[in-house]
Amino acid sequence: MLNSWRKKALGGCAVVLYAATTAGSAVAADRLSFGTSQTKSSHYAYGVAAAKAINTHSGKAVDVTAVSTKGGGDNLNKVRRGQIDMGIAAFASVYQMWKGLGKFKGKAFPKLRTLWVYSPSMQAWVVRADSGVNKLADLAGKTFTSGQRGSATEQLVIQMLEVLKIKPNYLRASLNDAIAAVKDKRSIGYAKAGGATVLDGSTLELMAFTKIKLLSFTETQKKAVQAKFPYIAFRQFKDNEIKGFPATLMPLQMIGVFTTDTGLNDGQVKAILSGIAKGRKIQEAAFSTFKDVDITRDTLKLAKVPLHKAAVEFYRSQGGKVPAHLIPPEMK
Repeated sequence: MLNSWRKKALGGCAVVLYAATTAGSAVAADRLSFGTSQTKSSHYAYGVAAAKAINTHSGKAVDVTAVSTKGGGDNLNKVRRGQIDMGIAAFASVYQMWKGLGKFKGKAFPKLRTLWVYSPSMQAWVVRADSGVNKLADLAGKTFTSGQRGSATEQLVIQMLEVLKIKPNYLRASLNDAIAAVKDKRSIGYAKAGGATVLDGSTLELMAFTKIKLLSFTETQKKAVQAKFPYIAFRQFKDNEIKGFPATLMPLQMIGVFTTDTGLNDGQVKAILSGIAKGRKIQEAAFSTFKDVDITRDTLKLAKVPLHKAAVEFYRSQGGKVPAHLIPPEMK
């Protein structure tokens, strides 16, 4: 009887021990924070969709939460301080912090690493059709908004115009205030990033009230800008490639996601990029221009800041040829 009881008791303990061991071996997904933008921004919508794509396809490894922030500059500072694990920003700004240029002069942060590019956006320079402004030089002395106050666009536009020695009368404003100023003729225009070939929604709405023109750079102006700022890319648009507008040469803003060399581990990066690659439909539903993006092709072609080393391995596994400037120091 005693032996029988002991067997039952030990058997019961074994069952409990097995259950406890099994429960302990079920490793929870790593919780990660993803800095996006303000909630009204299309980039916030993309960030939420990207997090959903990752969690849908790589949820056993990572659990990503999209966090609303003030935008790219805020995300750069938060990543630097370790307050978020990764974030969205214009890569011109990422490059400047990485190298310690512009407003980051003396504050270089070489630990920054690229994850993926999702939006090679055109930077449209919009002016009223009746403004008398037909070329960049005509902006001199005119009231013009260089981009939303505090945005990467604002900083880049001012930098480019300084190189070209063109001095508008800058109206620093939110996007809504900038558009209102154009409508009532207090300002002749503004700069705003849009999609790959489509103007920003706010500009499309403005066109219902006011006829507009898009300013074009010349090849000489392009070369002058790139000599000073090699991280600024340009694209030549053909007639009507931007619907309703003639051929235009304008800057591109590569917007994507970044982290640091140690902000995410290799397994987390591979899980994140796998989820992004597999979850295209989720991202396209929230951010239509993602349909035109191939993250392997566009990241390897457009990024200027080195990749996270696990991202190098991921893109190689997708058949990508990673250029030398994107190989991080820790892999050399």
